[in-house]
Amino acid sequence: MQESILEPAHTQAAQPPARLTLGGQLPFPATLGIDELRALPRVELGPTQVNCFTGRPVASVDSFAGVRLIDVLEAAGFSTQPRSQLKRCVIMAVGADDYHAVFSWSELYNIGVGAGVLVLFERDGLPLSRSLGPLALISANDRQLGPRHLRCLRGIHVQKI
Repeated sequence: MQESILEPAHTQAAQPPARLTLGGQLPFPATLGIDELRALPRVELGPTQVNCFTGRPVASVDSFAGVRLIDVLEAAGFSTQPRSQLKRCVIMAVGADDYHAVFSWSELYNIGVGAGVLVLFERDGLPLSRSLGPLALISANDRQLGPRHLRCLRGIHVQKI
């Protein structure tokens, strides 16, 4: 039986522990577990419809919970670097399937997109489903959420361009 991203987490087998690797152009590269992520300020996202780029519905959930990507980056000292260097950085979220969601420094820190880019660890009050997690990423302020909705998030890589 194929898993659905709509399948509740409590109906699925246990998954490996959540680990998020932070690397690249960061002062303090690290690997964060779920406890370190939960220690960051929690953000909850209410009812969410995820559509692919064409507008076709992919998933609908009552709630997501996680932490802002910018808070995760701050845990690795990202903003301690000179602003002239930060403005030349791209931030890549990488999934286990090697899918990438890419953000510029300006998107995350200078416009409203950044407040809605979340590293997710809960859906509807429970751990993410096996097909989504244990960690996922969503850019909730995008017009269509599908293109930068990343399942099975495994890493964040910062690169200067």
